[in-house]
Amino acid sequence: MKSTSQSEKEYKDWFDQENKDVFMEEIEYYKVIGSLLKGKKSVDLGCGYGSIETFSPDTVGVDFSEVALERARKRGIKNLVKADIQKLPFKDDEFEISLSNGVLEHIEDIEKAISEMVRVSEIQIIIVHAALPYGLELIRKPLMKLFGFKDQPIENPQTLKSMKNYLEKYGARIIIEGVWNYIDLRWISENIPYGFLKWPSHHFLVSIKTKNLGRKFLGKHDFSSTE
Repeated sequence: MKSTSQSEKEYKDWFDQENKDVFMEEIEYYKVIGSLLKGKKSVDLGCGYGSIETFSPDTVGVDFSEVALERARKRGIKNLVKADIQKLPFKDDEFEISLSNGVLEHIEDIEKAISEMVRVSEIQIIIVHAALPYGLELIRKPLMKLFGFKDQPIENPQTLKSMKNYLEKYGARIIIEGVWNYIDLRWISENIPYGFLKWPSHHFLVSIKTKNLGRKFLGKHDFSSTE
């Protein structure tokens, strides 16, 4: 396992090489996610430079990188904690909602990170890079390199099945599953419609910590229990 200092250096190198202006077109996405957290006791795991917190200022932003946190502070973000998502400094059930927005695929131990999300919150909102189907994930990195794109130091896209298995293992059931953006080929030609291939670029998941991991459509169910 890499040391924190080594991982942070790799992240800083990646962070500094990226053109941050590219994130500006995602401002509407951040506004939508922030609206889901606003007014709730919430934590943003892997907050980066605080884009979500711009729209939900009471949300606690967590990042392992001092580089990212310093950028967030310069933008006026206040509630920031330096910590590793794989070992959070929070009590069990401290938050109503935990958010991971495009972070889990960059974590060395994704299972541990998910277990920590479930431990500290009742509801989990997860946006995670989707693995390409039909074995195409094997050519993704060479293709990105060919067109001059660069992955973060750790890049491990997930399937919907893998996310479901992780969450259920630690006592959470997926309530909402959907797509957060499709593969976008407009970098080849602006004339290609968005979502042309209909392959999800990210899974969008909302789960809840519960003892009722099985979905029961028929038969008796005890609705007096909220667990």
